[in-house]
Amino acid sequence: MTSAVVLFVAFIIFLLMGIPVAFGLAGASILSLLMIDPGMLTQVFSKMFSGANSWLLLAIPFFILAGNIMEKGGVTRRLVDFADALVGFLPGGLSATNVTASMFFGGVSGSAVADTSATGTILIPAMVRQGYSSRYSAAVTAASSPIGIIIPPSIPMILWGFTAGLSVADLFLAGIGAGILVGVALLAASTVISIKRGYKSSIPFAFKNVFGKGKEGILALVTPAIIIVGIITGVVTPTEAAVVAVLYSMLLGFFVYKELKVKHLKDIIINSGKMTATVMMIIISAGAFSYLLTINDVPSSLASFVIEMNLSPFLLMLMFILLFLFLGMFLDANAAIIMTVPVVAPVIVASGIDPIHASVVLIATLGLGLLTPPVGLCTYVAAGIADLRFDELMRDLVPFVLVLLTCVILMLVFPQIITFIPSLLNG
Repeated sequence: MTSAVVLFVAFIIFLLMGIPVAFGLAGASILSLLMIDPGMLTQVFSKMFSGANSWLLLAIPFFILAGNIMEKGGVTRRLVDFADALVGFLPGGLSATNVTASMFFGGVSGSAVADTSATGTILIPAMVRQGYSSRYSAAVTAASSPIGIIIPPSIPMILWGFTAGLSVADLFLAGIGAGILVGVALLAASTVISIKRGYKSSIPFAFKNVFGKGKEGILALVTPAIIIVGIITGVVTPTEAAVVAVLYSMLLGFFVYKELKVKHLKDIIINSGKMTATVMMIIISAGAFSYLLTINDVPSSLASFVIEMNLSPFLLMLMFILLFLFLGMFLDANAAIIMTVPVVAPVIVASGIDPIHASVVLIATLGLGLLTPPVGLCTYVAAGIADLRFDELMRDLVPFVLVLLTCVILMLVFPQIITFIPSLLNG
């Protein structure tokens, strides 16, 4: 048990020192293992390697690559134009466009940070030019980014399915209803705020404009359809679906939109490699951390403790939501999943809770951590694009955070929001 204390205390100290999460996890694991048996040190590195040695995890770099190809190939701009044609007539038209574009791009990239960067680069300057405050423009961009990890494909869902042994296809299907709920709620919030602030629509609604922009934008939206249908029907695995997404995005960029050039591939590959390395470093380090948790018997002890508390499924899920809200304040969603799912998943199953429903609720909860200090990756990205400090966004961000939290509670209270589509398609 002493080594378990060292594991947690060392990790917290490393975080407070500003050491990156991946290195903090690895360092804490090494210190903890030294308390048990220094001769076992090689096992940490073995677990770090085996934690990443998975066919399923290959989907992550391919989805990242597909998102970067689409951004460089003009797909993002066309998705924004299509979104504007659909909802630009609402009060605060570009604000609504921002949310809708995040729903579209979330169905392409699987990454909230990529969503923030892609849509924010286009829409934050455009919103400021149309009279929106830079703080609000950045806030609505950051607030809509968690949709990227809820609507399939989703990198955190792939990690959750890998770690908990759940069907990625079922998680993807479950994310559709949850993502639509979040998108509609954020649209409503942005419209109300825009009315109060006097923000106008960007363009009048016209079917001709919708069809015109839709002819190009809809081609990009075929991507999530290919992915989901392919996985559900068993034609492709999630990894193979990610490869198909890369090939399709290259087809659009090179031959349909003709904005992607061979000279762009170098930067695309380098940027994708950097993003993949960041994610994989967290995965392998968290794998070692989870191994130390296991040999210290933390998962089974916690599971026994929680079961002995005899909480109702609803109260148990509330407890997990509070835990994940707290973790999301300090950890990247991917790190939080790899660290906690080995502990949480057995408790969820033992308590009789639907693991697919619980997984999507908790992934959506982690999405809030992408906005809140001190980590708040998406808020930092949006603030950087708008040339603002993190704290300058908080006042405009709070209403959206409350809306997202309300969505999480609605998903918990009404599980049909999440389970309806998987149940319908799975019979």
